[in-house]
Amino acid sequence: MNFNKCLKTQLYKMLISPVPVICAIMIFGLCCITNVYTDADGGKGYSVLTILLLRDPTEAVEGNSVVRENIIRAAMSSWLIMFSPVVCVLPFVKSVSAENSSLKRFEMQRSGKIAFAASRLVSAVLTSAAVLCLGYGLFVIFTVIMFPSVMDTNSHSAAAVLHSMSIGCFYLSRMAGAFIIGALSALPAYIISVFSRNKYMMTCIPFMFFYFYNTLINRLSKGFSANVGKIVSLFSFNGIFRAIENGMTVYVILAAAVLMILAAIIGVSFLQRRYDCCE
Repeated sequence: MNFNKCLKTQLYKMLISPVPVICAIMIFGLCCITNVYTDADGGKGYSVLTILLLRDPTEAVEGNSVVRENIIRAAMSSWLIMFSPVVCVLPFVKSVSAENSSLKRFEMQRSGKIAFAASRLVSAVLTSAAVLCLGYGLFVIFTVIMFPSVMDTNSHSAAAVLHSMSIGCFYLSRMAGAFIIGALSALPAYIISVFSRNKYMMTCIPFMFFYFYNTLINRLSKGFSANVGKIVSLFSFNGIFRAIENGMTVYVILAAAVLMILAAIIGVSFLQRRYDCCE
């Protein structure tokens, strides 16, 4: 019961402001300006905005490049994933940095440190995942409205574009991947919040961590053979989508759950040993 009350309080503080909506719009904007199509003749990259403004989308439909499925897949690029730990956690960061020390101390005494730490983790994960899903979902809806499906243009190559999935499973896999990435993006900020509520540390350090992590995985994947490199690349954030599309959803969920449990253990362990309420 203490956990439920604490969770409602944490979610209320994070969602009551316009920050989550603004962050979702930022995610939508990042998707719109990401290169999703490359001209085979000139090698020039086009984003959704430039495609709609500068050229006729039907010119490239024959090659299945400008179909909504490929656009939706390409929009979740490494750039968007790299910035997601900053954008998606802003509601959590704002809530933590603006906390009143005396009110926080009272809440911890009323609910207990374990319930407080666990509810903060769950609220951070849910809020971050919701922000990324909302922004990416808006882009998916926008793309569905503006661009044709591969089923409408060239149904014979639909299996290759959809990776042998149905249309429904394709969209479900994209949203599931976005939810998991958003949830994982909150973990570094949550761990840092146990030690400090400085908003710059909670945003900059996760950004640097994910940047170096993705760079390391990319370098390692290129340093091995093709088969080993594919396996190594699955450990990147982009690899989450590839793993889901290849039927490895259970392993992705288990890996995400393990990371969340580790974050919870770290948060509870250090919070139990502190007497200043992380002030």
